[in-house]
Amino acid sequence: MGAVQSIDSRENIAGINIADGVVSAARIVRRGRRKIALTHAGWMEYAPDATDDEIIQVIRKLWKKIRMPTRTVCAGLHTRSLCLKYFKYPDLAPRELTSALNLEAEESLQLPPDQIALDWHLNRPKNDPYTQLGEQLHGILVAVAKNEVNNQLVLLKKAGLFPVITDVGCTSLCNLFLALRGDKVNNDNAVCVVNLSRYNADISILYNDHYIYPRTIISRSAEWSSKIQYLIENISDALLYYHVKVDKTPVTQLVLTGFVPSEPEFVGQIHDTIGLPTEVWSPLKDENFIVPNTFKSAKENTVISPLMTTSLGLGLRNT
Repeated sequence: MGAVQSIDSRENIAGINIADGVVSAARIVRRGRRKIALTHAGWMEYAPDATDDEIIQVIRKLWKKIRMPTRTVCAGLHTRSLCLKYFKYPDLAPRELTSALNLEAEESLQLPPDQIALDWHLNRPKNDPYTQLGEQLHGILVAVAKNEVNNQLVLLKKAGLFPVITDVGCTSLCNLFLALRGDKVNNDNAVCVVNLSRYNADISILYNDHYIYPRTIISRSAEWSSKIQYLIENISDALLYYHVKVDKTPVTQLVLTGFVPSEPEFVGQIHDTIGLPTEVWSPLKDENFIVPNTFKSAKENTVISPLMTTSLGLGLRNT
């Protein structure tokens, strides 16, 4: 979702994520075709009941602490009222797509169109940027109350930042995985990536030519170790819906990242129940991610952290 329609390709953009009592920020750059490198990163906590002014102060302190060289940001949007929905329209003309998605957003949010901010991602081959008349259109609808987006933009501007893009956790997760491990996703293999934050889980199935089927779930508890059955049920539902309604490309791997509980039985139970090869993935330890020694040798290593996963994906807008 974009706060500004067009962005200079040379713009210096950092990713910032504000959720679950944590502000995290990251700036990354490309190093060749596959490698990406971290230049600036860090995070700070805020109280669960913090006011906007208190969060603004935390953002300012973080920017100063990590010496972030830019104030232009791609911001993550987190709200319980977000509509994230897979759509499929057979034989719909592309010019009719906007009207159809507007109607879906109105129905889901129960708001008039002038109060809704929406965007969408079309699943189509990378080498075919145009959709032909009569082609089956399918992809992801993202919609939310416009005032929620505006409130976040105002907060960021008060903190001295310039937000040019608003994105959601699922798509930033997909961008990060594809940037580092895109070769694992093709017409014969799909991958289910699950990012656990303190209260949310972003489930994203990547398939075919980097197509996306996402789902976000919310936990009422901060401890996923006590919500493992709820998590397993939602991963299973996502896999079933994907297979029946979305695509037949088999999911060959389950990847867990973020706040994955350290108890070995947590991953073991998910693996045994779902029945897929299961890996715990730390993006900053990926072989294609370059992390300067200054971060690795820090006495208090606060950068190499599961808290950073979403902001890393948001920071990819800089590459």
